[in-house]
Amino acid sequence: MLVIESCILNSNLFPYAKKIGYNLVFSEDGLVGIKRVTFSVENGNHLKKILKGISREHILVFVKPLSIDSLKYAIINKRVNAIVLDDENSKIFRKTMLNLIRTHNKFVEVPLKSSKALIYKAILFSYKWIPNVIFSSYAKNFNELWNPISKISYLTILGADEEEAYKFVILNPIRLLYEFNSINN
Repeated sequence: MLVIESCILNSNLFPYAKKIGYNLVFSEDGLVGIKRVTFSVENGNHLKKILKGISREHILVFVKPLSIDSLKYAIINKRVNAIVLDDENSKIFRKTMLNLIRTHNKFVEVPLKSSKALIYKAILFSYKWIPNVIFSSYAKNFNELWNPISKISYLTILGADEEEAYKFVILNPIRLLYEFNSINN
């Protein structure tokens, strides 16, 4: 079975990720697995400029919006594969933006380094508004890497059903990869 870690910041962690159960990783440095880039953007115009400079193929684009304008543009733009929700930008995810995310069927990634309150909030959002939530390790070091079973257990402790936790950790990264491959092939 294919199991994907959707964010490691250091490709040297791939052998460890493989040992704890991952077959593939999305890595920020792009040395192993599939290359991903994450941008923090203040407004929609800044995001437009960034997206013009990126090759359309073989790079997953994740955006961490810091304003409602940049969030709206990231949701609507088809070039953006996923939106990052963390403690810094959680206040801009309001009901209208959540409905827009649901309408455009956009993936939302939540780092497991975030606060428990935010992870709980993301779980609640997933039941009503965001069907495609992904929880990622965002590992720079070996000790920050979560194995898939630990992720699922942690999410169930924080209130997710086991089925939903499985979906967040196993199925949604596969769906993101599938959509990414269908666009690039």
